[in-house]
Amino acid sequence: MKRKLFTILPLLCGVALVMGVSSCDPGPAPGPGPDETHTVSYLDGETVLHTEEVEDGNTAPEWDPTTTVTDKTFLGWYGEPTLTHAYDFTTPVTDDLSIFGSFVSYEEDTRRWALAGSGQTELLRISNWGKVFNDEHYMVKEDNDSANIFTIEINLFIGDQFQFTYPVIDEETGTVSWGHQRGGGYLVEPTRDGTEYFSVGGGLGADNYTSNITANVDGRYKFTLTTYPAGDFQLNDSPETYNNRNYYDTLEWERVGESTETRPETTTTFYLKGAEITAWADLHNDHTLMVETDGIHTLNNVYLRASDEFMFASLVTDTATGEVSEGNAYIRGSNLTDASKELVSGESNMKVLADGYYNFVYDAAAETLEVTKNDEYVAPVASYYVDGNFGGRSWGIDESLMLTQSASDPDVMELATPITVSAAGEQLGIQYYNAELASPYVDFFASAYVAVASDAYDLSATNIVFNTPGQYLISLNTYSHIITITAAA
Repeated sequence: MKRKLFTILPLLCGVALVMGVSSCDPGPAPGPGPDETHTVSYLDGETVLHTEEVEDGNTAPEWDPTTTVTDKTFLGWYGEPTLTHAYDFTTPVTDDLSIFGSFVSYEEDTRRWALAGSGQTELLRISNWGKVFNDEHYMVKEDNDSANIFTIEINLFIGDQFQFTYPVIDEETGTVSWGHQRGGGYLVEPTRDGTEYFSVGGGLGADNYTSNITANVDGRYKFTLTTYPAGDFQLNDSPETYNNRNYYDTLEWERVGESTETRPETTTTFYLKGAEITAWADLHNDHTLMVETDGIHTLNNVYLRASDEFMFASLVTDTATGEVSEGNAYIRGSNLTDASKELVSGESNMKVLADGYYNFVYDAAAETLEVTKNDEYVAPVASYYVDGNFGGRSWGIDESLMLTQSASDPDVMELATPITVSAAGEQLGIQYYNAELASPYVDFFASAYVAVASDAYDLSATNIVFNTPGQYLISLNTYSHIITITAAA
């Protein structure tokens, strides 16, 4: 009987439809009832702080957690536990939902944040990308027991680049390095009212958090850095201080008026720097500096290896004062002409495709870099000698001071025994010398070829001038021409 009943039901419904009766029509699929609700949970991590019952299709209320969570700072609601995207409270709720709060505990920030950058305003010229930190470069911390708020007012011209850092100063050597960085990724609203006041990127930053901020509108600006040290972490667990990150910190700004400075007149040239050729140090010497004539910058007969990575950075000179500082313009692979790409690879940093001697020509107006390989160039053959007036000797070639090849590194020439510096003020350099040539003094390497500064010697003059008597080991890398000076044990 059951089988016969199921067989005739479709026929009966068909007959009913013919007769205009629709009682057999199942109708649309059932939807939510008029009183159906969904549970919206508000979380701090995995802890549910609050729930709301929201009718289907309505929006979740933007619940205020500050009366419930009193020991942390609340920074907003997010749609996922990674706190990547802010939750959109205009979205209709159609199912049970979790919304994740961004909370961070208060911890006092004892770091001294400072401005570092390069540009045409006085503070940035003096900064020279963090080589100098005077009192006026440091931000002022607000007197506040529940928040870390740092402020500074600075002048900016179009093209100036900067970020904020926690300078780390070596107490023994006095050398300064960048610590934690708060760059473009922390900047709030770089574009306002349709005007891009700041752009983010450029420089050598690994990501936007450490990238430079570039000014696009002249003016005087107030910057406010708010930090939450409890939220700090190390990128990829790196031990390096410059890999410090924090997704809670913010850098806010206000344009308070016109610049109180007059834009100076400057000239710009460029210099080579790279992984091996300068150990990424900023060395300004005959082997790295381009020569400028009518906007055309050239550097010829540079020996480069295919394994080396390089680019060109800028050097800015104030025409009125003669003051020199590192600029914020760079020549990269993106500037290569099509013909040059047959010899050089890379869109940012570059690599030559084969070892050899290369010529570089940069047209500043066209922003194009032409590279040619000079297979006909033959470098003069000579020997390297330490020369100077140290240890009671006078300047001149001494066979006992000829550098010999290191057993551990064929690129390195070194002295087997240390030299003796008897008194402060004694000087030295390294002569490239061949008595059989018509001009035996082929080249000279001194202060401009030292990559590591030290209180033991002064690099402000042409020669290396010692401040501290003692014994020192001297070596020269014949590929980069970098001089290394080490106090003998």
